[in-house]
Amino acid sequence: MHRDSSWDPLPVRGTAQLTCQFLLTTVYAPVHWVLCTAFTLVYLAFGYVLELISWIPGVESGYMKLADLVYGRILPWWPRWFVSLPELRHEGDVAFYQARVEAKLARWSDNWKYPHTEIPLRGYRAVGAGYVAERASEFGWRLTDGRQQPAAEVKLTRITYVQPTS
Repeated sequence: MHRDSSWDPLPVRGTAQLTCQFLLTTVYAPVHWVLCTAFTLVYLAFGYVLELISWIPGVESGYMKLADLVYGRILPWWPRWFVSLPELRHEGDVAFYQARVEAKLARWSDNWKYPHTEIPLRGYRAVGAGYVAERASEFGWRLTDGRQQPAAEVKLTRITYVQPTS
Protein backbone atom coordinates (compact mmCIF):
# COMPACT_ATOMS: atom_id res chain seq x y z
CA MET A 1 0.00 0.00 0.00
CA HIS A 2 2.70 2.51 1.01
CA ARG A 3 5.94 1.43 -0.49
CA ASP A 4 8.08 4.51 -0.79
CA SER A 5 10.88 4.81 1.72
CA SER A 6 9.15 7.46 3.84
CA TRP A 7 6.72 4.80 5.16
CA ASP A 8 9.52 2.46 6.30
CA PRO A 9 11.13 2.46 9.76
CA LEU A 10 13.76 5.12 10.29
CA PRO A 11 17.37 4.15 10.92
CA VAL A 12 18.52 3.91 14.52
CA ARG A 13 20.08 7.11 15.80
CA GLY A 14 23.42 7.03 17.55
CA THR A 15 23.61 6.93 21.33
CA ALA A 16 25.84 10.02 21.50
CA GLN A 17 23.40 12.08 19.40
CA LEU A 18 20.41 10.93 21.45
CA THR A 19 22.18 11.60 24.73
CA CYS A 20 23.06 15.14 23.63
CA GLN A 21 19.50 15.77 22.49
CA PHE A 22 18.15 14.38 25.77
CA LEU A 23 20.43 16.65 27.80
CA LEU A 24 19.43 19.66 25.72
CA THR A 25 15.80 18.70 26.17
CA THR A 26 16.11 18.52 29.95
CA VAL A 27 17.79 21.94 30.07
CA TYR A 28 15.65 23.75 27.49
CA ALA A 29 12.22 22.14 28.00
CA PRO A 30 11.28 24.12 31.16
CA VAL A 31 12.22 27.38 29.45
CA HIS A 32 10.26 26.36 26.37
CA TRP A 33 7.17 25.49 28.40
CA VAL A 34 7.33 28.83 30.24
CA LEU A 35 7.47 30.57 26.84
CA CYS A 36 4.52 28.51 25.59
CA THR A 37 2.50 29.34 28.71
CA ALA A 38 3.33 33.04 28.46
CA PHE A 39 2.37 33.09 24.80
CA THR A 40 -0.90 31.33 25.60
CA LEU A 41 -1.75 33.94 28.22
CA VAL A 42 -0.99 36.76 25.76
CA TYR A 43 -2.99 34.94 23.10
CA LEU A 44 -6.00 34.62 25.42
CA ALA A 45 -5.81 38.27 26.44
CA PHE A 46 -5.66 39.30 22.79
CA GLY A 47 -8.66 37.04 22.16
CA TYR A 48 -10.76 39.10 24.54
CA VAL A 49 -9.88 42.23 22.59
CA LEU A 50 -10.77 40.47 19.34
CA GLU A 51 -14.19 39.64 20.77
CA LEU A 52 -14.90 43.36 20.76
CA ILE A 53 -14.02 43.71 17.06
CA SER A 54 -15.33 40.34 15.88
CA TRP A 55 -17.91 42.11 13.75
CA ILE A 56 -15.18 42.68 11.14
CA PRO A 57 -15.37 39.85 8.57
CA GLY A 58 -12.42 37.47 8.60
CA VAL A 59 -10.98 38.48 11.97
CA GLU A 60 -11.91 35.25 13.72
CA SER A 61 -10.72 32.97 10.92
CA GLY A 62 -7.43 34.87 10.73
CA TYR A 63 -7.03 34.54 14.48
CA MET A 64 -7.56 30.77 14.28
CA LYS A 65 -5.08 30.46 11.40
CA LEU A 66 -2.55 32.36 13.50
CA ALA A 67 -3.13 29.94 16.38
CA ASP A 68 -2.63 26.92 14.11
CA LEU A 69 0.57 28.41 12.72
CA VAL A 70 2.06 29.36 16.08
CA TYR A 71 1.12 26.24 18.05
CA GLY A 72 1.69 23.83 15.18
CA ARG A 73 4.93 25.05 13.65
CA ILE A 74 6.55 27.95 15.47
CA LEU A 75 6.05 27.08 19.14
CA PRO A 76 4.82 23.48 19.55
CA TRP A 77 4.45 22.18 23.09
CA TRP A 78 6.83 19.28 22.34
CA PRO A 79 9.21 20.13 19.45
CA ARG A 80 10.31 17.34 17.13
CA TRP A 81 13.94 17.47 18.28
CA PHE A 82 13.05 16.84 21.95
CA VAL A 83 14.07 13.37 23.18
CA SER A 84 12.31 11.81 26.15
CA LEU A 85 13.82 9.22 28.47
CA PRO A 86 11.76 6.34 26.98
CA GLU A 87 12.96 7.34 23.52
CA LEU A 88 16.54 7.38 24.74
CA ARG A 89 16.22 3.98 26.41
CA HIS A 90 14.24 2.22 23.65
CA GLU A 91 15.80 3.57 20.44
CA GLY A 92 15.42 0.91 17.77
CA ASP A 93 13.29 -1.39 19.98
CA VAL A 94 10.58 -2.56 17.57
CA ALA A 95 8.42 -4.24 20.23
CA PHE A 96 8.36 -1.05 22.33
CA TYR A 97 7.22 1.08 19.39
CA GLN A 98 4.62 -1.50 18.31
CA ALA A 99 3.15 -1.42 21.80
CA ARG A 100 3.25 2.39 21.76
CA VAL A 101 1.36 2.58 18.45
CA GLU A 102 -1.24 0.07 19.55
CA ALA A 103 -1.76 1.85 22.88
CA LYS A 104 -2.28 5.16 21.10
CA LEU A 105 -4.74 3.63 18.63
CA ALA A 106 -6.64 1.84 21.39
CA ARG A 107 -6.80 4.98 23.55
CA TRP A 108 -8.16 7.10 20.72
CA SER A 109 -10.51 4.34 19.54
CA ASP A 110 -12.27 4.38 22.91
CA ASN A 111 -12.79 8.15 22.74
CA TRP A 112 -15.67 8.86 20.36
CA LYS A 113 -15.55 12.63 20.77
CA TYR A 114 -12.67 13.03 18.35
CA PRO A 115 -13.03 11.74 14.76
CA HIS A 116 -9.44 12.66 13.81
CA THR A 117 -6.06 12.06 15.38
CA GLU A 118 -2.40 12.40 14.52
CA ILE A 119 0.38 10.11 15.62
CA PRO A 120 3.71 11.96 15.65
CA LEU A 121 6.93 10.41 14.38
CA ARG A 122 8.22 9.82 17.91
CA GLY A 123 5.38 7.31 18.37
CA TYR A 124 6.27 5.02 15.45
CA ARG A 125 9.94 5.69 14.69
CA ALA A 126 11.24 2.09 14.83
CA VAL A 127 8.23 0.47 13.12
CA GLY A 128 7.50 3.05 10.40
CA ALA A 129 4.37 4.81 9.22
CA GLY A 130 3.40 1.78 7.12
CA TYR A 131 2.90 -0.23 10.31
CA VAL A 132 0.66 2.52 11.69
CA ALA A 133 -1.42 2.50 8.50
CA GLU A 134 -1.80 -1.30 8.65
CA ARG A 135 -2.74 -1.44 12.33
CA ALA A 136 -5.06 1.58 12.16
CA SER A 137 -7.66 -0.29 10.10
CA GLU A 138 -7.89 -2.98 12.78
CA PHE A 139 -8.78 -0.29 15.34
CA GLY A 140 -11.39 1.42 13.14
CA TRP A 141 -9.21 4.16 11.63
CA ARG A 142 -8.09 4.98 8.11
CA LEU A 143 -5.54 7.38 6.69
CA THR A 144 -6.91 10.89 6.31
CA ASP A 145 -7.43 11.90 2.71
CA GLY A 146 -4.99 14.51 1.54
CA ARG A 147 -1.30 14.95 2.01
CA GLN A 148 0.28 12.59 4.47
CA GLN A 149 3.70 13.41 5.89
CA PRO A 150 4.98 10.09 7.23
CA ALA A 151 8.34 11.68 8.05
CA ALA A 152 6.57 13.90 10.62
CA GLU A 153 3.18 12.38 11.53
CA VAL A 154 0.40 10.10 10.34
CA LYS A 155 -3.09 11.61 10.23
CA LEU A 156 -6.00 9.26 10.85
CA THR A 157 -9.77 9.52 10.54
CA ARG A 158 -12.24 7.28 12.35
CA ILE A 159 -14.17 4.82 10.19
CA THR A 160 -16.21 2.98 12.77
CA TYR A 161 -15.80 1.36 16.13
CA VAL A 162 -13.93 -1.92 15.86
CA GLN A 163 -13.02 -4.11 18.81
CA PRO A 164 -9.19 -4.34 18.51
CA THR A 165 -7.64 -7.76 18.24
CA SER A 166 -4.73 -8.61 20.51
